[in-house]
Amino acid sequence: MSRPVAIVTGAAGGIGAATVARLMADGLRVCAVDRAEGEAPGHENRLDLTEDLADPSAPARIVQATLDRFGQIDVLVNNAGVGGARAVHETDDAGWSRIIEINLTGSFRMSRAVLPDMLSRGSGSIINVASMFGLIGWRNNAAYAASKAGIDGLTRQMTADYAAKGVRVNAVAPGLILTAMTERLLTDQVYRELILQGTPVGRAGKVGDVANLIAFLASDQAAFICGQTIAIDGGWTAARVRNNN
Repeated sequence: MSRPVAIVTGAAGGIGAATVARLMADGLRVCAVDRAEGEAPGHENRLDLTEDLADPSAPARIVQATLDRFGQIDVLVNNAGVGGARAVHETDDAGWSRIIEINLTGSFRMSRAVLPDMLSRGSGSIINVASMFGLIGWRNNAAYAASKAGIDGLTRQMTADYAAKGVRVNAVAPGLILTAMTERLLTDQVYRELILQGTPVGRAGKVGDVANLIAFLASDQAAFICGQTIAIDGGWTAARVRNNN
């Protein structure tokens, strides 16, 4: 029996890099995709591609390269995304379109591209990376929140269309996860007060926390989990309370 194959977008750092490492540790072969060109590790079970998901033709190239190298696609992790959103009255059409195009439309196009192979074999798992800011409101975040809320809706819709055909679709909604970007945000006292000190478990998450959840959803252990958006945020969306730890 051949080892399963996953495609992970936004794979160069943060949650994406941690997910690639975790899936490979679980025995999967992985196509790691990012718009930034990195140093390819040269592993026989890893294919590194440099592609920008703002390009409508990128998903077809990614899928074809993966099939050419590994022969199948069992898992898709739609992790690529950008931020930089503002309030509605401060958002121009170009800023809106850029975030929606990569975060939401990129996930749609990648899913559309992998589905023929998954449906032909009657199995597959797609995991979309949403956000806690797609589940609740946050200041000055219009396009990003809309894109991530769209991921939530797309996850449910694809479940309605494909679960009976063997393809499970779920989403994870990370909260405050320690990355290069959030380390900078944590220097803002207001952000610390509202996010970090409002997280019931009293700490920020680690990229490995999210990678572990993604790996579980990709596995047969999650065979009856479908159409869910699972918050992984230390309890922040469930019970925002002041935590002085």
